[in-house]
Amino acid sequence: MGYSEEEVKRVAELREWLVKQIADREDEVAKLKTTLAIIDNVLKQVSFMPAVALSQPAGKEMEYSEVRQLKTKDNVVVANAYTAPNSVTIVPVSEIRLNVDTPPFQSFFLNRILEGMKSKDNERVNQGELKTNEIIDYKVEDENGMIKKIVVNNYREKERLNEIINTATWVFTRMLEKTR
Repeated sequence: MGYSEEEVKRVAELREWLVKQIADREDEVAKLKTTLAIIDNVLKQVSFMPAVALSQPAGKEMEYSEVRQLKTKDNVVVANAYTAPNSVTIVPVSEIRLNVDTPPFQSFFLNRILEGMKSKDNERVNQGELKTNEIIDYKVEDENGMIKKIVVNNYREKERLNEIINTATWVFTRMLEKTR
């Protein structure tokens, strides 16, 4: 089945138009993300509470000292980490949907990394080096299986905080690869 020269020309024009539309939308999304990052920084500088803090129970308001973006190697923001003196809240960005059952979330991030830290803390409690209320703990909040946020309390050390954030970035990237 052949196409006339006119049909081929129209399809080529349509393709050219479509490529331009995609480029325009990508540029628009990039500008929107830049604007959002600027707004987040302005709000952070005036000690405005991020939206994730609004879901804290009454009397449990948190002041976040740092907000870090978790990005893939392609510079795509997958989540934000809101750091307080002894807790970190990791919230996937709204357009990223991560299922709690997608590997390696539970097997690696929860069971190996966070539970591993918890196990070490329990050993330190048994040796009298740590109090039980200082043991690292975490909570994963999900909605219909999709991660809303992960709150990790009592990370205590900057190295642990960095490990949690770096591992979350790696795990979220792997999870996204599995859903594409």
